[in-house]
Amino acid sequence: MNTERFSISFDGESFEVAANVRRGGGDLLFFVHGLGCSKGSFCHVWDRDDFADYSIAAIDLVGFGESDKPRGFPYTMEAQARVVAELLSECSDKRLHLIVHSMGGAIALLLPDEILEAVETFANVEGNLIGADCEIGSRGMVSVRPEVFEAEMLPEIRAKCAALGPGYAAIDSTNADVLYRSAESLVALSDSGKLHAAFGALACRKVYFYGDE
Repeated sequence: MNTERFSISFDGESFEVAANVRRGGGDLLFFVHGLGCSKGSFCHVWDRDDFADYSIAAIDLVGFGESDKPRGFPYTMEAQARVVAELLSECSDKRLHLIVHSMGGAIALLLPDEILEAVETFANVEGNLIGADCEIGSRGMVSVRPEVFEAEMLPEIRAKCAALGPGYAAIDSTNADVLYRSAESLVALSDSGKLHAAFGALACRKVYFYGDE
């Protein structure tokens, strides 16, 4: 595994996106993380012998992890999907398998048709599909004004994550503005019904993972 940085151009602004990458076989496992998470959410895949022959890429979305956090970026799900699509354009020679978590599920479903039509498998790990999927985190974030979220709510979220251990430290790699604007977009899109319909319309092999906790 190597951490690589990719130059992205978006509406006249240039910035870099970080990804953990292993270049291997003709099948690519491409991971997209959730809100407040990072590419580190998928750290276990690198040690799995059953994936040893796969190419793997786990990205930090714009504003998260080690990727740049440009102030001019809109942090909508649609904007993130454009960035993901640009990265995937460099991997068009691979058979694509998407593994997406939470907010990453919404972003992946907004990818251009030509990418989604070429996907071999789509593994949606508690990805946002309907409005109820926002109740645990994102809807609460945008239930208060941005300044209240930054001053009062976010410190509490960081403290709770710190208590859960180092695996939850990704929340510290982003900032209040990125989280708030991302949550606004995610809630609006989840409430729209478009994501549920898009997941149902996928022609590839697909699976949705969910749990009680």
